[in-house]
Amino acid sequence: MVAFPGIPSTADGSEAVIWVESHISQGACAYPITPSTNMGGGYQMAVANGRRNLWGEALAFLEPESEHSSASACEGFALAGGRVANFTSGQGLILMKEVLYVIAGKRLPVVFHIGARALTSQALNIHAGHDDVMGVADCGWGMLFARNAQEAADLALIARRAAEEAETPFFNVQDGFLTTHTIESLKLPEPELMKEFIGDPASEHRLRNLMDPAHPIMSGVVQNQD
Repeated sequence: MVAFPGIPSTADGSEAVIWVESHISQGACAYPITPSTNMGGGYQMAVANGRRNLWGEALAFLEPESEHSSASACEGFALAGGRVANFTSGQGLILMKEVLYVIAGKRLPVVFHIGARALTSQALNIHAGHDDVMGVADCGWGMLFARNAQEAADLALIARRAAEEAETPFFNVQDGFLTTHTIESLKLPEPELMKEFIGDPASEHRLRNLMDPAHPIMSGVVQNQD
Protein backbone atom coordinates (compact mmCIF):
# COMPACT_ATOMS: atom_id res chain seq x y z
CA MET A 1 0.00 0.00 0.00
CA VAL A 2 1.34 3.43 -0.95
CA ALA A 3 1.84 5.60 2.12
CA PHE A 4 1.15 8.86 0.33
CA PRO A 5 -0.97 8.32 -2.81
CA GLY A 6 -1.79 12.02 -3.18
CA ILE A 7 -5.03 13.96 -2.84
CA PRO A 8 -7.16 13.76 -6.03
CA SER A 9 -7.98 17.31 -7.10
CA THR A 10 -8.26 19.75 -9.99
CA ALA A 11 -6.00 22.80 -10.18
CA ASP A 12 -3.92 24.86 -12.56
CA GLY A 13 -0.17 25.15 -12.24
CA SER A 14 -0.40 28.31 -10.16
CA GLU A 15 -2.80 26.77 -7.64
CA ALA A 16 -0.64 23.65 -7.43
CA VAL A 17 2.40 25.72 -6.48
CA ILE A 18 0.47 27.72 -3.88
CA TRP A 19 -0.86 24.53 -2.31
CA VAL A 20 2.72 23.48 -1.65
CA GLU A 21 4.26 26.84 -0.71
CA SER A 22 1.47 27.83 1.67
CA HIS A 23 2.17 24.63 3.60
CA ILE A 24 5.97 24.56 3.68
CA SER A 25 7.27 28.14 3.45
CA GLN A 26 7.32 30.92 6.03
CA GLY A 27 6.80 33.82 3.65
CA ALA A 28 6.92 35.15 0.10
CA CYS A 29 8.15 38.40 -1.41
CA ALA A 30 6.84 39.14 -4.90
CA TYR A 31 5.71 41.82 -7.31
CA PRO A 32 2.79 40.88 -9.62
CA ILE A 33 3.54 40.33 -13.30
CA THR A 34 1.60 38.32 -15.87
CA PRO A 35 1.40 35.30 -16.08
CA SER A 36 2.68 34.60 -12.55
CA THR A 37 0.19 37.00 -10.93
CA ASN A 38 -2.11 34.20 -9.78
CA MET A 39 0.71 32.61 -7.81
CA GLY A 40 1.52 35.78 -5.90
CA GLY A 41 -2.17 36.58 -5.50
CA GLY A 42 -2.89 33.08 -4.26
CA TYR A 43 -0.18 33.31 -1.62
CA GLN A 44 -1.36 36.77 -0.62
CA MET A 45 -4.89 35.41 -0.19
CA ALA A 46 -3.59 32.61 2.02
CA VAL A 47 -1.91 35.22 4.23
CA ALA A 48 -5.07 37.36 4.34
CA ASN A 49 -7.09 34.32 5.39
CA GLY A 50 -4.74 33.63 8.29
CA ARG A 51 -3.22 30.47 6.84
CA ARG A 52 -0.46 28.88 8.89
CA ASN A 53 2.20 26.54 7.59
CA LEU A 54 2.68 22.94 8.68
CA TRP A 55 4.63 24.06 11.75
CA GLY A 56 1.92 26.44 12.95
CA GLU A 57 3.67 29.63 11.84
CA ALA A 58 1.68 32.52 10.37
CA LEU A 59 2.64 33.20 6.76
CA ALA A 60 4.01 36.58 5.66
CA PHE A 61 3.74 38.32 2.28
CA LEU A 62 5.68 41.38 1.17
CA GLU A 63 4.97 43.26 -2.06
CA PRO A 64 7.62 45.95 -2.64
CA GLU A 65 7.74 48.40 -5.56
CA SER A 66 9.43 46.17 -8.15
CA GLU A 67 10.64 42.69 -8.97
CA HIS A 68 14.22 43.75 -8.24
CA SER A 69 13.23 44.78 -4.74
CA SER A 70 11.21 41.60 -4.23
CA ALA A 71 14.31 39.53 -5.00
CA SER A 72 16.31 41.63 -2.53
CA ALA A 73 13.60 41.11 0.08
CA CYS A 74 13.87 37.35 -0.47
CA GLU A 75 17.63 37.63 0.00
CA GLY A 76 17.15 39.33 3.34
CA PHE A 77 14.47 36.86 4.41
CA ALA A 78 16.78 33.94 3.65
CA LEU A 79 19.83 35.59 5.25
CA ALA A 80 17.84 35.72 8.49
CA GLY A 81 17.15 31.98 8.26
CA GLY A 82 13.68 32.12 6.72
CA ARG A 83 12.14 29.79 4.15
CA VAL A 84 10.92 32.13 1.41
CA ALA A 85 9.47 32.02 -2.11
CA ASN A 86 9.03 34.40 -5.04
CA PHE A 87 6.75 34.34 -8.09
CA THR A 88 7.69 36.14 -11.30
CA SER A 89 7.87 36.10 -15.10
CA GLY A 90 9.35 37.72 -18.19
CA GLN A 91 10.80 41.20 -17.78
CA GLY A 92 10.40 40.86 -14.02
CA LEU A 93 12.83 37.96 -13.86
CA ILE A 94 15.37 39.80 -16.01
CA LEU A 95 15.06 42.87 -13.77
CA MET A 96 16.09 40.66 -10.83
CA LYS A 97 19.29 39.44 -12.47
CA GLU A 98 21.69 41.57 -10.41
CA VAL A 99 20.25 40.11 -7.20
CA LEU A 100 20.13 36.54 -8.51
CA TYR A 101 23.94 36.42 -8.65
CA VAL A 102 24.09 37.64 -5.05
CA ILE A 103 21.60 35.04 -3.80
CA ALA A 104 23.53 32.25 -5.51
CA GLY A 105 26.89 33.57 -4.30
CA LYS A 106 25.67 33.64 -0.71
CA ARG A 107 24.34 30.06 -1.06
CA LEU A 108 20.82 31.02 0.00
CA PRO A 109 18.29 28.16 -0.44
CA VAL A 110 15.38 30.15 -1.86
CA VAL A 111 12.88 28.96 -4.49
CA PHE A 112 11.50 31.25 -7.19
CA HIS A 113 8.48 30.02 -9.16
CA ILE A 114 8.49 31.19 -12.77
CA GLY A 115 5.60 31.45 -15.21
CA ALA A 116 7.92 31.39 -18.22
CA ARG A 117 7.13 34.19 -20.68
CA ALA A 118 8.52 35.61 -23.90
CA LEU A 119 10.36 38.89 -23.43
CA THR A 120 9.13 42.10 -24.99
CA SER A 121 11.24 43.08 -27.99
CA GLN A 122 9.66 44.65 -31.07
CA ALA A 123 6.25 44.16 -29.44
CA LEU A 124 4.72 43.27 -26.09
CA ASN A 125 4.26 39.54 -25.57
CA ILE A 126 2.78 38.16 -22.35
CA HIS A 127 2.53 34.56 -23.55
CA ALA A 128 4.68 31.48 -23.04
CA GLY A 129 8.34 31.47 -23.99
CA HIS A 130 11.66 30.63 -22.37
CA ASP A 131 13.37 33.94 -23.17
CA ASP A 132 13.24 34.96 -19.52
CA VAL A 133 14.64 31.79 -17.94
CA MET A 134 17.35 31.44 -20.57
CA GLY A 135 18.33 35.03 -19.81
CA VAL A 136 19.18 34.06 -16.21
CA ALA A 137 20.57 30.58 -16.87
CA ASP A 138 24.10 31.75 -15.99
CA CYS A 139 23.28 33.03 -12.50
CA GLY A 140 24.18 29.90 -10.55
CA TRP A 141 20.67 28.65 -9.86
CA GLY A 142 19.27 25.17 -10.30
CA MET A 143 16.39 24.95 -12.80
CA LEU A 144 13.48 22.51 -12.87
CA PHE A 145 10.85 22.58 -15.64
CA ALA A 146 7.27 21.41 -15.04
CA ARG A 147 5.24 20.33 -18.07
CA ASN A 148 1.89 20.24 -16.23
CA ALA A 149 0.22 21.15 -12.93
CA GLN A 150 1.16 17.82 -11.37
CA GLU A 151 4.84 18.43 -12.00
CA ALA A 152 4.53 22.04 -10.83
CA ALA A 153 3.42 20.78 -7.41
CA ASP A 154 5.90 17.91 -7.25
CA LEU A 155 8.84 20.03 -8.37
CA ALA A 156 7.95 22.75 -5.87
CA LEU A 157 8.67 20.20 -3.16
CA ILE A 158 11.74 18.79 -4.88
CA ALA A 159 13.18 22.25 -5.55
CA ARG A 160 12.82 23.20 -1.90
CA ARG A 161 14.46 20.02 -0.63
CA ALA A 162 17.28 20.26 -3.17
CA ALA A 163 17.87 23.95 -2.43
CA GLU A 164 18.24 23.35 1.29
CA GLU A 165 20.34 20.20 0.97
CA ALA A 166 22.72 21.81 -1.56
CA GLU A 167 22.50 25.41 -0.28
CA THR A 168 21.74 26.44 -3.85
CA PRO A 169 18.76 28.54 -4.99
CA PHE A 170 16.31 26.98 -7.45
CA PHE A 171 13.84 28.05 -10.12
CA ASN A 172 10.66 26.00 -10.51
CA VAL A 173 9.60 26.85 -14.07
CA GLN A 174 6.28 26.26 -15.81
CA ASP A 175 5.04 27.67 -19.11
CA GLY A 176 3.06 30.88 -18.77
CA PHE A 177 -0.68 30.40 -19.35
CA LEU A 178 -0.15 26.96 -20.95
CA THR A 179 0.54 25.53 -17.49
CA THR A 180 0.02 28.37 -15.01
CA HIS A 181 -3.62 28.83 -16.08
CA THR A 182 -4.63 25.40 -17.41
CA ILE A 183 -6.85 23.44 -14.99
CA GLU A 184 -6.03 19.74 -14.86
CA SER A 185 -6.70 16.67 -12.76
CA LEU A 186 -3.81 15.91 -10.42
CA LYS A 187 -2.88 14.46 -7.07
CA LEU A 188 -1.71 17.09 -4.61
CA PRO A 189 0.91 16.08 -2.04
CA GLU A 190 -0.52 15.40 1.40
CA PRO A 191 0.43 17.74 4.25
CA GLU A 192 1.95 14.77 6.08
CA LEU A 193 4.17 13.98 3.10
CA MET A 194 5.30 17.59 2.75
CA LYS A 195 6.08 17.87 6.45
CA GLU A 196 8.15 14.69 6.41
CA PHE A 197 9.93 15.39 3.11
CA ILE A 198 10.82 19.05 3.68
CA GLY A 199 11.43 19.19 7.42
CA ASP A 200 11.02 21.87 10.06
CA PRO A 201 12.60 25.19 8.98
CA ALA A 202 13.73 25.71 12.57
CA SER A 203 15.93 22.60 12.46
CA GLU A 204 19.63 23.35 12.81
CA HIS A 205 20.62 21.57 9.60
CA ARG A 206 17.91 23.10 7.41
CA LEU A 207 18.33 26.87 7.36
CA ARG A 208 21.08 29.08 8.73
CA ASN A 209 20.42 32.49 10.27
CA LEU A 210 23.35 34.58 9.05
CA MET A 211 22.04 37.58 11.02
CA ASP A 212 22.19 35.87 14.41
CA PRO A 213 24.13 38.17 16.79
CA ALA A 214 24.97 35.14 18.95
CA HIS A 215 26.87 33.66 16.00
CA PRO A 216 28.28 36.65 14.07
CA ILE A 217 29.47 36.12 10.52
CA MET A 218 30.69 38.46 7.77
CA SER A 219 28.47 38.64 4.69
CA GLY A 220 28.57 40.83 1.61
CA VAL A 221 32.14 41.97 2.19
CA VAL A 222 34.50 43.54 -0.36
CA GLN A 223 36.81 40.96 -1.93
CA ASN A 224 40.00 41.79 -3.83
CA GLN A 225 41.64 39.72 -6.55
CA ASP A 226 44.16 38.16 -4.17
